[in-house]
Amino acid sequence: MATSKLSSKRGNLRGLISLARPRNLAIGALTLLLIRYGWMARWPLDGDALLTGPLLMMEATLVMVLLMAAGNIINAYFDVHEDRINRPERAIVDRTVKRRVLILSHQVLNLLGLALAAHLSWSIGALGPILLAGLVSWILWRYSASWKAKPLLGNASIALLLGLVPLWLAVMEAPGASAQMQWNLIQNLGAYGLMAMAIGMVRELAKDAMDMAGDAAAGKVTFPLRYGTENTRWLCIALWVLVALMYAGGVLRWGHISEPASWAIWATPFPGWVVCMVLLFKATPHWKALSRSTLATLILGIVQCLWVPMI
Repeated sequence: MATSKLSSKRGNLRGLISLARPRNLAIGALTLLLIRYGWMARWPLDGDALLTGPLLMMEATLVMVLLMAAGNIINAYFDVHEDRINRPERAIVDRTVKRRVLILSHQVLNLLGLALAAHLSWSIGALGPILLAGLVSWILWRYSASWKAKPLLGNASIALLLGLVPLWLAVMEAPGASAQMQWNLIQNLGAYGLMAMAIGMVRELAKDAMDMAGDAAAGKVTFPLRYGTENTRWLCIALWVLVALMYAGGVLRWGHISEPASWAIWATPFPGWVVCMVLLFKATPHWKALSRSTLATLILGIVQCLWVPMI
């Protein structure tokens, strides 16, 4: 075991930042900003206007980042034993970071996020932000404390949180918008969220398949442990087929496709989807490669917001 550095405040801070998963936080923030200032900026508003200005958008993004960071930190608190088996190089709780630091940091970040969400609700005159932030905070806690040990429930809860990211924008824009604009928000951001949820389920299942040894030692009953990796593989295939059908249906219905070449502007995530399907049709998938390819496909879909037209 590595020499303890628990007495080092600097070590605690570095470890805390690492456990907050800054890369995931950056992806979440980038998702919000690219949807709002990329895709939504090109919506035909027909007399309406997008109401969330830069300052409110920065505050909304910060709320999401704070709640996600709090969730990641408390998850690390509950995952000490599993991480020592599955990811020994990242098992720094009780070695570099004190557990009480994790608890305190979770509470501070969570309260800050909820306080900012309450301010957003006051600013736009609607309860949506504080209610959604409260729901996210509760799901993250329940996931870390118990849900992640149950087949599919833990996977679905994290996938739901991923799908709620676009709906966070809908909650911010809906107050004061016309009925038509509210329908556009629900329809477009809801469809984006559903696809993100399905993709998130694939990644969560792949991560569970990677972590079977540690999860078994910790007494968890994840989907791969209960039903095997073969059933996990076929469930992931079904989810990716569902994503492809939803995506193609949405583009055909609202994408103004007039000729085959028009599909090119929507094709950015396609190479990632192909890689994931190739990995899944192997008898023994490389689960770590699948997890990374799934994340890459999601990121490609986010970056595409810079040029795809309104659907």
